[in-house]
Amino acid sequence: MSTPAASPQPPGPPQRPAPLERPAPPPRLRALLRSRRGMLAAALALALVAACALAFPWPRGFRGAPAGDESLARSVQAALPAGYRHSGAFALVEDGSSPRFGGFGADEHTVFEIGSVTKTFTAALFADAVRRGEVRAAQRLGSIFPELRDAPAGELTLEQLAEQQTGFPRRADAAPLGQLPRTLARLDPCTKDLAGVLAHAAQTQPDPGHYAYSNLGVALLGQAVARAAHTDYPALVRARLLEPLGMTETTVPMRPADLPAGSPHGYTAAGLPAGPWTLGALAPAGSIRSTAHDMALWVAAMADGTAPGAAAAKERADADDGAKIGYVWMHTDGLTWHNGATGGYRSWAGFDAHGRGLVVLTDSAVSVDEAADALREEGADS
Repeated sequence: MSTPAASPQPPGPPQRPAPLERPAPPPRLRALLRSRRGMLAAALALALVAACALAFPWPRGFRGAPAGDESLARSVQAALPAGYRHSGAFALVEDGSSPRFGGFGADEHTVFEIGSVTKTFTAALFADAVRRGEVRAAQRLGSIFPELRDAPAGELTLEQLAEQQTGFPRRADAAPLGQLPRTLARLDPCTKDLAGVLAHAAQTQPDPGHYAYSNLGVALLGQAVARAAHTDYPALVRARLLEPLGMTETTVPMRPADLPAGSPHGYTAAGLPAGPWTLGALAPAGSIRSTAHDMALWVAAMADGTAPGAAAAKERADADDGAKIGYVWMHTDGLTWHNGATGGYRSWAGFDAHGRGLVVLTDSAVSVDEAADALREEGADS
């Protein structure tokens, strides 16, 4: 049955509705509203303070007077941009000479998170595993992890992972917003175990042949090499890299429980304490903790080709903006290098064609990428 249409009404000016009288809330409700307004005002004030802290970092410059080799410390300090840094340790490697160490508030034995410089260790393990015949550069990821055999990621080769040619996303978690509470609390945002990482990889669509910096890709590479060697990633790093090179001050945590009591923590760019990053199964992409002393050993051995898997540093493929890439190691302007970043640390390690290397470690989340300028400056002065 149809509904009859309403009779049209003649047009006229819209009528303003009469104002409604709002009854006054009872006293208890008024008190509650006032308290909620007060809480809201306090929350807004705290948000404003936090925003100001982020926009205007705390006191700028390294803490304290330069230690060790003052010339090196001053050179690195001059090369870096103004920004809050709590402390830092630096090492300059020169062919045929003992490393020079300098720093502010730290020395060559102070422990730092090296972040993504960890990837250079993963790359060396891969190159060494190829030399040993444990894996092949063209081997498919799915041949090592059955969980990926039917997924697009399973078709990726280990070499594509090492050269960052997978098109995988930079982040390594499927739901970044799900990590927001941990990020705001300045805690390690990556807590997945290997099963979780493989499940995420199985759901991720790669774009092979296109350079894209990816933590997920390098994490899968490190886990694949460890699986092929029938061990875990930390044990493989220790046995094949740290012990042969005498890097006794370097550790490879995967869980907070792996950190000894009293382990140092870093600071955000605003000077707030940051939680340690151990990264779970993503450890091959960035969990190593080391010192300037040990990192000088690492850079020297990579520069002169004596490190196990040193072939990883060889230039192999195209990266962004005209740069080249080896297995993880970047090649720009005559330098072979990699940098790192965690919630409270920044790092840079690299060397030039003459075998001169530089390590910069800081316990604050302020970039140290300009460290290459210090290496060039020291080279020009020698």
